Amino acid sequence: MVFGYFPQLCTMQIMLIAAKPTEILLSKEALGNLCPTKGTLNVFFTDVGLTAATFSITRLALTHQPDLIIQAGIAGSFQSPYVPGEVMLVQNESIADLGVQESNGWKDVFQLSLTNSHEIPFENGGLPNPYLHHFSFLQLPVVDAVSVNQISTDVKTIARIQQTKPTTVLESMEGAALHYVGRKLMIPFIQIRAVSNRVGDRDKSLWHLPLAINNLQIVLSKILLHLQQLPVDYSFNKIL
Repeated sequence: MVFGYFPQLCTMQIMLIAAKPTEILLSKEALGNLCPTKGTLNVFFTDVGLTAATFSITRLALTHQPDLIIQAGIAGSFQSPYVPGEVMLVQNESIADLGVQESNGWKDVFQLSLTNSHEIPFENGGLPNPYLHHFSFLQLPVVDAVSVNQISTDVKTIARIQQTKPTTVLESMEGAALHYVGRKLMIPFIQIRAVSNRVGDRDKSLWHLPLAINNLQIVLSKILLHLQQLPVDYSFNKIL
């Protein structure tokens, strides 16, 4: 077991990331006002998909050595009925399309014995966030999510994900990249997602993008303001 901490806020280095600029609408001035006076808040965009996100987050983490990475973005919901615009914290991530579809069903890389389900950074085949309890002040739903490179629209694919990962609520294209890198490099992180649509039909006229993005900015402001006002150490037991 390794012990770590968030440093005193006056020296805290925070990295705020999203796939695209449209997911973070807070102005530079607003972010500046929410940033610790002697701390640093860097905003970056990783681009879409697990490959691009993993590369970008790894490079940024090694270059900037942040004390906290905040990933913000929209997501689709598997829940029926889902709540448009609801903001959630992701507890456990997994990659939903890393495996093979055979005639007798789907097998992931762990079932294929290509990867050990308990080999770092994995834990029972998932990528849980061991730092999440520090953000209980947000009072947001805490859920499981999956990440995909191909957005799920096919009924059979959606059914397979729901069957094999029954606790899954959200789907994105970059979340697992954050959890993978954060756990691998032992950097505190948090993933915040706002629901914009139901997983399935890509009819964007039915999506609630403005509502989701607006609600996401409210939560981002709240977490940054909290970090600004409470310059305390956040101790945790890292389970990697």
